[in-house]
Amino acid sequence: MIEKILIVEDEFVVAHDLQMTLKKAGYAVIGIAASYSQALSIIELNKPDLVLLDIYLKGKLTGIDLAKQLLIWHIPFIYISANSNEKVLEAAKDTQPYGFIVKPYRDSDVLLSIDIARYRYQHSMNIKMSTELYMQGFLEDLGKMPVSWEQKLLQISSAFQPYIPFDFIIILGLTKENPVYHETSISRTRFNEYEIISFPEFLKLAHINKEGFKAIHHLIPESLTDGAYSGDDFIALRQKSPLKNLIAKTFGLESNLIKAIQLDNGDTVVLSFYSRLNQVYKREHLDLLTYLNNTLTANLEGITNFEKEKATSVKVYEKISTTSFKTDTDIKFQGIVGSSAALLNVLDQIKIVAPTDTSVLITGESGTGKEKIVKNLHLLSPRSRQALVTINCAAIPSDLIESILFGHEKGSFTGATESRAGKFEEANGGTIFLDEIGEMPFDLQSKLLRVLQEKEIERIGGKLPISVNLRIIAATNRNLGKEIAAGRFRLDLYYRLNIFPIHVPSLRERKDDIPLLVNHFLDLHAKKLKKNIKGISAKMMADFMRYNWPGNIRELDHLIERSVLLSQTSIIDENFLDVPNNDYELDSNRKQVIKTIAENERDYIMEVLKKCDGKIAGEGGAAELLGIPATTLSSKIKKLGIKR
Repeated sequence: MIEKILIVEDEFVVAHDLQMTLKKAGYAVIGIAASYSQALSIIELNKPDLVLLDIYLKGKLTGIDLAKQLLIWHIPFIYISANSNEKVLEAAKDTQPYGFIVKPYRDSDVLLSIDIARYRYQHSMNIKMSTELYMQGFLEDLGKMPVSWEQKLLQISSAFQPYIPFDFIIILGLTKENPVYHETSISRTRFNEYEIISFPEFLKLAHINKEGFKAIHHLIPESLTDGAYSGDDFIALRQKSPLKNLIAKTFGLESNLIKAIQLDNGDTVVLSFYSRLNQVYKREHLDLLTYLNNTLTANLEGITNFEKEKATSVKVYEKISTTSFKTDTDIKFQGIVGSSAALLNVLDQIKIVAPTDTSVLITGESGTGKEKIVKNLHLLSPRSRQALVTINCAAIPSDLIESILFGHEKGSFTGATESRAGKFEEANGGTIFLDEIGEMPFDLQSKLLRVLQEKEIERIGGKLPISVNLRIIAATNRNLGKEIAAGRFRLDLYYRLNIFPIHVPSLRERKDDIPLLVNHFLDLHAKKLKKNIKGISAKMMADFMRYNWPGNIRELDHLIERSVLLSQTSIIDENFLDVPNNDYELDSNRKQVIKTIAENERDYIMEVLKKCDGKIAGEGGAAELLGIPATTLSSKIKKLGIKR
């Protein structure tokens, strides 16, 4: 509940006006500060429920500096600024504010922003509390289960996945003197599939021998310090720790989250999460691990005591075999194909937010499959048995959109020969999806905001409000920060919709998924067109992996459909890929994990083998699909180290 508010504003007149507005609305203003230091002094005496924060303050430290401290203390804040340019909005976004008030403003703007902040804070706290309670209960139940230490570590890791996303995790057991007595490495392979990496397998993947590994297997204090490391920080960490550098190079990792847990017996267990994505780990991830510290301590001590008796130094690695595990989950995503790190991160977010009523804003380029995300959010929610109503804001004439959204009464305008319910009424009890929300007319955005706040709509020509109980999901391919700066999108509506943002990656950011998507679309269109298509040539697949895909998955889908339609053979060749050579160039501004030709060939052969249930030769075998002799394929399988 927001009751006590601190105003941090160095203009006396503005601060006084804010104080009067808040007091009239029933809020308690606990103080006015003109600088960073004054604000800290007031907060130490009386912690506020909310801070109204000017970006530019007296002194060297700005409102952004204070915002970073407020994040640590978990105090929500709303920025107040006369500048709403894109640079300022990006700075605001990085500090995770609960709103943004642009000067000059009306009293109603201030009060509405506080209402939005209250909504955002309540929903974020609900998600935080449910996460903490779920993980605490899970760890306590796991401690009572009669399963092996290996399975317990795997279950702990997979349970963290939706809340602390990782592609690779290392769990270290250290004595007081710091020698390692336990070390487990777990790699994520698919949404609910994991693999414990054995020591020999790690050496093979890292292209290093035992002697070389032992030479760099030493730990320094910096590599065990709690923290979230991305970008330059992760590069610096890798330079200090040769082993971390080797791990990052081997698995294409871009960020690292470290949490050291001190056990009662004096030992330390270090959880080291890695991701192939940059800027993934934030303070809230460390906060969750800190909250669970006591529960983790109680459960990990029993595991490590057992391990310490049988393991010494790095030799424990050699006792572990590479083992694949599939975790228990009832979640099934419809129409989503892929297992890349970028896509798995999106699926983890869906898993968290789908069961709630929280508003979701989905961003991403055209053709990335945002509508598939919406469908799964609805199907995995308690509202799944009710309607999912979709409206494309870009496809409706501006003079009709209000009537279509909110409905109208008979005779309310020329042509209104009968009363009609709008899309919001149709979605009552279910979910409404506002596609291309960035295209909504500016004057209608305020009415949408009112619906979100009051949960009521008014038909055109209607006299009484109509209550609606629904969840709103919005999507856009536009940069809303730029739209706000240009005055085409309301800042308050953005903050009200952007409670839980999900960014859908472009196809060039998830190229590992191309072989899976190709096979999916081949099966789909071959069945639809009743053609016997078994695959595409290796050359065509290599072209696909180099191409930049400006039209994303939609472009790939259309290309495969055209290729299936035109093909006269069971194997589609490269002649159907009609793109300019310069379109193969990768966007130099996007950092990507580049695979070697051998790695891409290995991945493609593995996908074909899975499709053929491991059959190599004969009719319907992988060799036939690939268009090569079975002996050649067997030789490649052996050379690439592919095992059944």
